Amino acid sequence: MEEPRGPSQLIEVPVTTNGQGKVKFPDIAQLRNTTDERIIIKGLRLITPEVAVAGVTAVGVNAPLTELQKIYLTIYCEGWEKAQNIPILTLNDMTSPGSTFPHRYQPTRFDDWEKVDWTKSFLQWANGTQSANAPYVVIFDALYLRLNPNGTEKVNL
Repeated sequence: MEEPRGPSQLIEVPVTTNGQGKVKFPDIAQLRNTTDERIIIKGLRLITPEVAVAGVTAVGVNAPLTELQKIYLTIYCEGWEKAQNIPILTLNDMTSPGSTFPHRYQPTRFDDWEKVDWTKSFLQWANGTQSANAPYVVIFDALYLRLNPNGTEKVNL
């Protein structure tokens, strides 16, 4: 049985020019630890063009399959690159009938990752390739928990 959906945050990584081999994530304030709260990342879901054709705020269409097949994800967490070179299509758990996008039937979950530094996290293109068809945006849905410093779940009232 699928667990209920908790808090989530859309992440848009703009790819503004062709010829890039690496693109850093923007700083995502909502997903940053503070003295008043701890943010625990439970998972990332890739949002493909079959789900959303463009980003909400970033300029450009959603990344096409030809680009997504070349992109790997590295996440800097707890002072080190906790996830290195994850093919981002492995984070796709949504599909439509007749889809050409590779997908998993189960979402990829993280083991309560804390202190993710998004500004040190990045997308990297496969060896010898670079971004093409820009501008576009790579979109993720981050699933997370907000906790008080003592570890209890933080609830907005």
